[in-house]
Amino acid sequence: MFDHHIQRTIVYTLAFADSLRFSELQPDGVDNKLFSYHLKKVVHAGYVTKNEDGTYSLTPEGRRVGKGALQKQSRYINRAYSLLFLIVRRQTDGAWLLFKRGNQPLLGWSGFMQAQPTPESTAIELAHTACFEKTGLQGDFTVISNGYFRIYKDGELESFTHFTLLACDDIRGELIQQDTFGEYAWVLDPDFSAPTILPTAPTLSHAYLKRDQSFIEETFQL
Repeated sequence: MFDHHIQRTIVYTLAFADSLRFSELQPDGVDNKLFSYHLKKVVHAGYVTKNEDGTYSLTPEGRRVGKGALQKQSRYINRAYSLLFLIVRRQTDGAWLLFKRGNQPLLGWSGFMQAQPTPESTAIELAHTACFEKTGLQGDFTVISNGYFRIYKDGELESFTHFTLLACDDIRGELIQQDTFGEYAWVLDPDFSAPTILPTAPTLSHAYLKRDQSFIEETFQL
């Protein structure tokens, strides 16, 4: 996918911004000629585009790679990306815990906590661990549903996800911001139809409220 670590760094850095200038992308200690060469490589490969104002942004394909650019190259971008969606409620007032994304794809949009499955833990074990590590909160999770989500933006595939939905209704502790990829907040009565809410959130919240354990497969157009 990438021929050099500089190319991976370019895509990774752009995953946390709408656009950046050459000087903002260039790592310290890398000369202009070398960096320009690798920047042209990721542009030619279709991961990065140069905008009319001279800045650089990720293409839809580049956004699907996103912060995964530094991961092992065996993660192919057109395969479904496995995720756990975690719905967390505060028992005292029924508030929902929402996460505002700090990286591409869909930078700045809000939805539910996410975690990546691992072979070492069950989904329930991982949900408990991820919730504590990201927020300092603890509680017991149950599996609600699973399925596939496809999100298209301007006709281009933005993300393709195979997910399992888990929920915790008895969360305990004080919220501590420990996630480097975004920010969490308690919301008493979230409007899941708001333009800044991830399109998957209404479907996930409905499945949670109905305790619908059926398989879900949906495609969203932004």
